[in-house]
Amino acid sequence: MNRRLEVISIVLLAACCLLLRADVVSVVISTEELQKIEKAVPKKATARPHKPRKMLVFTRAKGLVHTSIPYATKALELMAENTGAFKIVVSDEMSIFNPESLKPFDAICFNNSNRMDFTDPAMRKSLMDFVRSGKGVVGIHAATTNFSSKKPIGSVDWPEAAEMMGGIFAGHHWRSGQGKWAVKNDAPDHPLNAAFEGEGFKIADEIYMYTNFQKDSVRVLLSLDFSDPKTASVKGEQTYVPISWIRKWGRGRVFYCSLGHDNHVFWNPAVLRHYLDGIRFALGDLHADTTPSVKLKDKLSKKASAPSGLVRNSSKQVVISEDWGSLTWLASKQIGNAQGLTLGRVTIKAGHSNPRHRHPKCEEVLYLLRGKLGHTVGNKTFIISAGDVITIAPGIFHNATCIGKEDADMIVVYSEGTRGFELEQEPSLKTRIKQ
Repeated sequence: MNRRLEVISIVLLAACCLLLRADVVSVVISTEELQKIEKAVPKKATARPHKPRKMLVFTRAKGLVHTSIPYATKALELMAENTGAFKIVVSDEMSIFNPESLKPFDAICFNNSNRMDFTDPAMRKSLMDFVRSGKGVVGIHAATTNFSSKKPIGSVDWPEAAEMMGGIFAGHHWRSGQGKWAVKNDAPDHPLNAAFEGEGFKIADEIYMYTNFQKDSVRVLLSLDFSDPKTASVKGEQTYVPISWIRKWGRGRVFYCSLGHDNHVFWNPAVLRHYLDGIRFALGDLHADTTPSVKLKDKLSKKASAPSGLVRNSSKQVVISEDWGSLTWLASKQIGNAQGLTLGRVTIKAGHSNPRHRHPKCEEVLYLLRGKLGHTVGNKTFIISAGDVITIAPGIFHNATCIGKEDADMIVVYSEGTRGFELEQEPSLKTRIKQ
């Protein structure tokens, strides 16, 4: 009799779980919630696509089925419609990971999908080949459990994929419904953090911790801010919890953000813009520096060579190489040797242009040391030579093309210690400048 009751109990429990799962999957977004998402979704993309793009939004969840999945999917759908920057296809079928099925896509978004076995070697190879060939991966919240289907929490079924993603879920002490957590902006000048305007913020959501975190390989964009007493008091022994990061994987790109457990996250304008810019990066349409944070930290050491800390030795300078030239940051709040301004030296290769961009909050002054530039400010182009100075007001899109036979070398100064900027990709200026 007891055995019969035990069997009945198990059957009833299984039925309840199936009903719960069905309820979660069939979540209906209310009219009021839809209006909030529509209002919050960005109306245009930061950069224009190099070509038509298509992203797979994968929603299958073998573990917890997050109620936020349909909210994220709707936000992604509206992003695609509003910006025209990409199209989406939504699927929860594992067969989509066959090579021929993945071929039309430029990126895969794991939308809170989790506990995927990926036991088929052909599918494993297909996904790795997809990313390494130059495609992208976007991870929303539970995506860091995709390659950890076994217990205990934090176990890894597929180490290579776990490494690609950057980390594996290992718990969450900062839970939703328990208050707002402070988020640190680890890269105020990074284009994927433009939505936050150089500042940190607070948010009510579930924040993950990780095992197998690839700290030597990823560029951390956001993390928990333990200078906030409430955030720090949750788990005393924790000192570093990343939230959002990017990395290179072969010729491909990975963007992950753990924000997205709660439904309301997907009507937060800044978070949606962060996701949009991360998607554009993964698609290959928004250039962003992927230098690992640990390497930048070494370069950006605040320890000056002189005892007074007033002198920054040339060996401490940070040089960022781009296809079009290079940037050397000499002084800023982030570096630690200036609070109210940013100073840098920029080189643009002969015949090349830097991306069109703007600085929402700071004025820029450029002094050309050598070479010749066609500098477009707004819709007007100015020709400047060595010794000339040009000033650009906050919020004006601009960029420069080296139109001389030698590389252009310049000093740039910004009126804020944190130089925020936004990109806007446009056709090459070479056709518009008379040399």
